[in-house]
Amino acid sequence: MKIAISGATGFIGTHLTAHLTGLGHRAVPLGRSAFRSQESLAAALAGCGAVVNLAGAPIDRRWSDAYKKQLYDSRIGTTRKLVAAINEMNPAPKVFVSASAVGYYPDQGCYDEYTAVKGTSFLSDLCESWEREASRVVPGIRLAVARFGVVLAPDEGAFAKMAFPFRKGIAVRIASGAQIFAWIDIGDLVRALTFILSSDMLAGATAPERLTNAAFARAAARHYAARLHVAVPGWALRLLYGEASGMLVSGPCAIPRKLLDAGFVFNAPEIAAFMSKLGKTAEK
Repeated sequence: MKIAISGATGFIGTHLTAHLTGLGHRAVPLGRSAFRSQESLAAALAGCGAVVNLAGAPIDRRWSDAYKKQLYDSRIGTTRKLVAAINEMNPAPKVFVSASAVGYYPDQGCYDEYTAVKGTSFLSDLCESWEREASRVVPGIRLAVARFGVVLAPDEGAFAKMAFPFRKGIAVRIASGAQIFAWIDIGDLVRALTFILSSDMLAGATAPERLTNAAFARAAARHYAARLHVAVPGWALRLLYGEASGMLVSGPCAIPRKLLDAGFVFNAPEIAAFMSKLGKTAEK
């Protein structure tokens, strides 16, 4: 199948493209040039049986007013253009998979796709607007919204930054460490997205484990034999990241219920399984 991917050159998009290509699909990257006009976007989408929307500016930095606008425009604006083009296609793609984030949910309680209660933060509002834009796809095109947790890969993305102090022998816990850390292995994510392409569902994309930041820190400390344990206070993170520090000092509990109910099997359902995939370890 010919599958169009916005954000194809990003961290997730690169892995998804490689996975789909390995399965015999043809991945069509939707770069900036494709979004210059509706005509160019329509031309890029021609003949595609599915569209995966991963576009969006990185969320893991300080949110100034200007950067909040960039976060909004890169998600809602891009999705709006994509949906408008999809709605004019004939023949239309069979499925539209659009990314979102577990930041949609409140920080208190535990949620799945059957109990989608929205939080009150900027990130929750951003996800709601992002998903609303995706929902404007015309009836007849199956929509699947995937709410991602933090995507982990051994030497890329968030984990490369998170693991740095552990590799230096310093185990870092954030604030109390009691906050939930919703995550998913990159291999499981691309497999889940491929599964969603052929399954009639709106799905989450997190590992099923209810992992706290403190439990993550303990697992990483064991793996890298980090002996010095440090807790970074919430006030220090607020000074550094401002409003965006809320993602670090608190976190929603999200269970990928629909994936589990549909029979999807995670290769890394727990952080120990992810750690076992890493390269050099300092453990004895």
